[in-house]
Amino acid sequence: MSGTGPRPTFDIPACYVDGYRKARALDPDLAERYIRYTVRGDPPADRAVEQLARVVEPRHLHGTIARTVNRYDDLPKDTPEALGELVESAAIVPDWFDAEIAMKATRAFLRNSDMVLGGLVGGAIVEGFSTLISKSFRIRSRIILNGARRLKQNTLQLTEQFMPGGLEPGGDAWKLSLRIRLVHAQSRMLLRQSDEWDEREHGMPLSAAHMLLGATAFSGRLMRHVARLGGDFSREEKEAYVHVWRYTGQVMGIPEAIMFHDRASSLRIFRVAATSEPPPDDDAIIMANSIVNSAPLLLGITETKERREMAAFVYQVSRELIGNDLADAFRFPRSRFVKQVPLLFLRNRAEKVALKLFPRLLAGRSLKRFNELLGSSDLGEIEHSYGLPTTVHDEDSRDW
Repeated sequence: MSGTGPRPTFDIPACYVDGYRKARALDPDLAERYIRYTVRGDPPADRAVEQLARVVEPRHLHGTIARTVNRYDDLPKDTPEALGELVESAAIVPDWFDAEIAMKATRAFLRNSDMVLGGLVGGAIVEGFSTLISKSFRIRSRIILNGARRLKQNTLQLTEQFMPGGLEPGGDAWKLSLRIRLVHAQSRMLLRQSDEWDEREHGMPLSAAHMLLGATAFSGRLMRHVARLGGDFSREEKEAYVHVWRYTGQVMGIPEAIMFHDRASSLRIFRVAATSEPPPDDDAIIMANSIVNSAPLLLGITETKERREMAAFVYQVSRELIGNDLADAFRFPRSRFVKQVPLLFLRNRAEKVALKLFPRLLAGRSLKRFNELLGSSDLGEIEHSYGLPTTVHDEDSRDW
């Protein structure tokens, strides 16, 4: 690593060596902190699922976790200790969180929800799967079926966390974030027990570093995609959006030592983290293409011809958002002659002007947009389940 500073005093997972060298050129301190957390999980959640595996039968997991989460401020006497500690710590609202700032993000989100969803599917999620996190999901997932479910889960989380009160302890977004945290911990435990994961090579599955990268992709980075699609978030509203995601990240277990604090730090972390990651491999290619091909299902398009046409459109938009280098690495189809993102920008901005001129249209359009968002995030009964996967391969697991 000549020319990049001293060697670190910790072991770097083998696949990160080259990326760490490149990332140090951008920000040595941030690069080192990111790499350190590629070998760390989420100790409180990891202890909780390990204890649950010992003392609770899989068929009783939902009931045990649901009772604990629902009574976070007065835990049942029979609550497993580690689970109780996790839930109680997650119910502590940080001093810096400001509900009025969060409400600004809510108003902007609802005003731009279709563009946020577009930027999420075409940009942020795809970029997230360019990293090693794709390996964890590929090993565990039923690829095609889980693509649509994954999109619905992300959309549901976005929707719930920007609803008034959603992130307050006991709120729907708070509960959902805890559920996702426990699913990640359970998946991490199953992957570490599997011979399909090599920690010396790849670090910790679903590591704290990857949770951080995902949060930056869905916050500061997503705001850039939304702006390109014609979103009208003000500077203050963009900061408010990241403010909400910072709190969500804390509930989901991202350590404060590596957490972003504003939009600028979120963008800086995303850049350094993405540079630290190894180049996209077959797992990343599989997952990224699964997400794009699942997008029509998210929108309720099931007829074969229409699905193919919509998938081709999403491929084009995604390529323009993430750039040709990454799109080529994913083996996305080549660009069409006509660029789609500038057209979407003009259409969305023109619509906003029209709504200001004809305010009676605003209420109907906003309601229609919100109903579409709710429809795209409908997980049915799964939405309310606290069940956890029971095997490393999802197709062999009990329903969760």
